[in-house]
Amino acid sequence: MNYVDVAQARTMPGLRIVLSPGGPGPWSEAAKSICYVKKLSYVPVAQEVGGANRELMEWTAQTSAPAVIWNDERPRNIWNDQLYLFERLAPSPRLIPEGIEDRVAMFGYSNEICGENGLGWARRLMMFQRNLSRSDGGGRGRALMGPMAEKYGYSESAAQQAPVRVAEILRSLARRLESQRSSGSRFFIGNELSALDIYWAAFAAMMAPLPQEVCPMAPGLRRMYSDIGAEVAAELTPALLAHRDFIYREYLQLPLDF
Repeated sequence: MNYVDVAQARTMPGLRIVLSPGGPGPWSEAAKSICYVKKLSYVPVAQEVGGANRELMEWTAQTSAPAVIWNDERPRNIWNDQLYLFERLAPSPRLIPEGIEDRVAMFGYSNEICGENGLGWARRLMMFQRNLSRSDGGGRGRALMGPMAEKYGYSESAAQQAPVRVAEILRSLARRLESQRSSGSRFFIGNELSALDIYWAAFAAMMAPLPQEVCPMAPGLRRMYSDIGAEVAAELTPALLAHRDFIYREYLQLPLDF
């Protein structure tokens, strides 16, 4: 992926997305995947992973990725704001269901995956805990994880509850998928692709990354993503992983490009 830096991106018009280079960050991959489905062109902008990101702070009032900027409009830093912008810029294919009941379900489940204290948030706490508690101190990884853990409100008590939270969300997603399959649908919502299918496909990487040939990752990062513990592994069903594979195979771009 051909990144530009923040200073250059700020002078550009159009759609720019600040991303985390080097691996499948799920929030970044979800934004990229939605743009791929909608055929939205954008300029990728590099975030300094774990860095100070002072210029990014000046531009977007925060230092995380993804951040989405359209022309001179306000930056969109939250997943649901980003989704609404993508829908406005490319209304077809629709990824937000038209019917209110389906729309409520889609945003509710998506928040359980993407939102604060959701699946991605809790998995990140688990990874912080494993890294910070390593007896060898974790080297460079610990130096990177320490400031990030502080940034995202890490505490030992929150980390201890994180596997319970992840397992609960996985159980709910699995039940939803089974109910949909019983009614003849291959999707989480209704009978067509929605943003929820894409969010699940992207965030599944935090528990079961795609194979190296389509998802090239540093060995240490792959180990960290895959180290989920027995409680989470018990709820990561073959059906959930098969759904991830179906969405990537039929709708998303492979191999992944970071």
